[in-house]
Amino acid sequence: MKLRETLNLPLSARAAAAMYADQEYTAIRKETLSADRAESTVEGDPVGAFTVRTELAMPTDRVPDIVRPFVGSSVTIREEQAWSAPAPDGSRTGTMKLEVAGTPAGMTGTLRLTPAGEMTSSVQISGDLVAKVPLLGSRLEKAAVPYVSKVLRAEEKSAATYGARTSD
Repeated sequence: MKLRETLNLPLSARAAAAMYADQEYTAIRKETLSADRAESTVEGDPVGAFTVRTELAMPTDRVPDIVRPFVGSSVTIREEQAWSAPAPDGSRTGTMKLEVAGTPAGMTGTLRLTPAGEMTSSVQISGDLVAKVPLLGSRLEKAAVPYVSKVLRAEEKSAATYGARTSD
């Protein structure tokens, strides 16, 4: 199932790229998403091309009822964002992979980080959410889209918190 989101970040494109690679941002995402655990690793340097791998352990009390039998009381989400080196204006392209550990569900997509002003930027996410479950796959995908969108949109709140903390 197709999923498209545009996130508006209160950071320049260059600052947003640095944010994604910062351990402090992982800690903020943990708080924002009420995750039980959050860890990330970075390959490369946000000055150029880099890849961030994040693992989030989250309670499933807010996932749709149809999804709960497949995930139990908690779920581990593995996310990989691979970002290109910046263009002269600070914009970047990237790819995203989300895997819900222990389930046949995940998402792959493309990312585009673009300046939206001197101190703002946007991230366009275009992906395919897939649940490979016979007979139920499309129903699970439809039920999961609002939850996945909510998790992705929480990035706006996390970015605002990050910007406030790092500008002090």
